[in-house]
Amino acid sequence: MNISSNISSRVVFSSIFFFMAIFVFLSLIVSSLSDTFAQLFLVFSAPYRAYDFVNNILLLGWVIMCVVFVLKSLQNNINNLFDRYLAGGIGLIVFIVFITRILGNHATETINITYGLSNKLSGIFLDNLLLICVFILLYIFFILCPLLLGALKWRLNIFNKWGERLEFYKPSLNVSLFMLFACGIQPFYDKNNLWLYLDLWTFYVGLLLLVIMLYRDNKAFGFYEYANVLWLIIGVLIFIFSSKVISQTNYNTTRMIFIIIALMGWCGDWMSASMQRESKPKQNPKWQNLKKQNPKMQDMDIQNLNNQEQNLKKLDSGNKNIFHILKRKK
Repeated sequence: MNISSNISSRVVFSSIFFFMAIFVFLSLIVSSLSDTFAQLFLVFSAPYRAYDFVNNILLLGWVIMCVVFVLKSLQNNINNLFDRYLAGGIGLIVFIVFITRILGNHATETINITYGLSNKLSGIFLDNLLLICVFILLYIFFILCPLLLGALKWRLNIFNKWGERLEFYKPSLNVSLFMLFACGIQPFYDKNNLWLYLDLWTFYVGLLLLVIMLYRDNKAFGFYEYANVLWLIIGVLIFIFSSKVISQTNYNTTRMIFIIIALMGWCGDWMSASMQRESKPKQNPKWQNLKKQNPKMQDMDIQNLNNQEQNLKKLDSGNKNIFHILKRKK
């Protein structure tokens, strides 16, 4: 994706990430060092408390972002029909999740990885099957695949239709860093079951790929990327130091904050790039009438005729300007 097309998106979501990271760092450090406020992180992470409220605010902002994108695309007549459908679908899903949470259904139990923990591996798997599948998808498509491409210095073939499409929607490095930070919010020792260790080991693989990419393809890192890497390092150190505090609560509520920020950042990147596309030229009614007279004509043929007409008009206008300039010189 073109870097210049998503600069504003990168700045906005890096700023939100920075603010929320500071918020989480302070609550963890205070809970770890102070006896008086030892339960601070636990209170913030509890259902319907601070972090849950932040999640709802972010979800609402995500819905608004999708709606604004669709309306702006329609207003400016941008040639991005698929992007509009995608944004509308994402906005609808997020809105349903938001309403479900607001109405007080058991959404917190659905996203709670520590809910119903036991020593029976099969019971843990069944209780958290949906959540495990979601995290597997997030790890694969937002952490492992993008960082693996960067670590191996592979580039997608943008001259191929599918390669161009994948490159357009590929998560940026900042999005992968946000997601990696989110997955780093977990206890780093004394895990209760194998699935939580798999979560930790997959996180380590993501970190390793990031280090390799930093060594082999450092040109992909700009100011914001280096800043977010620094926050990731600080975060990992704090999470290790506060592992005991994290293990005592529903840390998945905290994770969801940065997962939502990462997904919003991903949407913001391709939405910004999509808005850079050229507007559709207004079609002349005579071409529509021509299509009615010749049903075999395709929309692409009509579009090509319309484009040719627009180009001829521009050429004719340019010739007239040159004629007037030469006339003035005489």
